Amino acid sequence: MIRLSTFFVLLLLTITFTVHAIDETESIRQRSQNKPNFTNLSIDLSGKKGNSETENVELGIYHSERFEQHFGYIMATREYSKSNGQKNADNSFIHIRYNYYISDNEAVEVFAQTNVDDFKSLESRKLIGLAYRKEVNSTSSFGVGIFNEHEEYLVNNETLSFIQNRMNVYWVVSKKLNELVTLSNTIYYQPNIESLNDWRAYNKLSISSKLTDNISMKFGLQVEHDSKPVLNVEATDVSYQAGFEIEF
Repeated sequence: MIRLSTFFVLLLLTITFTVHAIDETESIRQRSQNKPNFTNLSIDLSGKKGNSETENVELGIYHSERFEQHFGYIMATREYSKSNGQKNADNSFIHIRYNYYISDNEAVEVFAQTNVDDFKSLESRKLIGLAYRKEVNSTSSFGVGIFNEHEEYLVNNETLSFIQNRMNVYWVVSKKLNELVTLSNTIYYQPNIESLNDWRAYNKLSISSKLTDNISMKFGLQVEHDSKPVLNVEATDVSYQAGFEIEF
């Protein structure tokens, strides 16, 4: 079975990340789910000096293990950025998922996640869910499930709490363009079961290019939409990243 001691050690390591909406894990999972052990470390750095000063750092860690029908992983990220001395991003998340394969290409998933986003006044978001996953072929998979989430926002020194149940539908495609370059795209759709006009959607497009057997350069473009944001913020966020990954 999955070696829980390894996950416990990694969970301790991720405490330094502090405990973004859902973070995209599927493109890494596609590369890891058939390997007994897999670890991915990533770092994105950007900055600017001169007329304006900006700095942005995003760190990530992912580890998975596979034994017969059992597959599980843990993933954590931490992002921080400043512009002209003002903080404009400060978020982190931890995601844990366990899969039991009921056939070669079908699995039942159980997952849990916690994340914070100070820039959006999100003090805490915790969720737990269950899903069915179907791997259509070696490059494409989809999942359908449900999760319960509890969110807390700090607005004008007052805590606002929301508890809701959401459906979770996702589709992922990850395809090698050649021996060095891999293109991945993941779509999530998460409507509130009690109010279908309250929905969230995410699309992450990423390209990874191998520099060595273990080191890759990566580029990503992510679009997030919340039909009913809690605060007076834009309903749609667009972000892009460039950085490096180490896998072993």
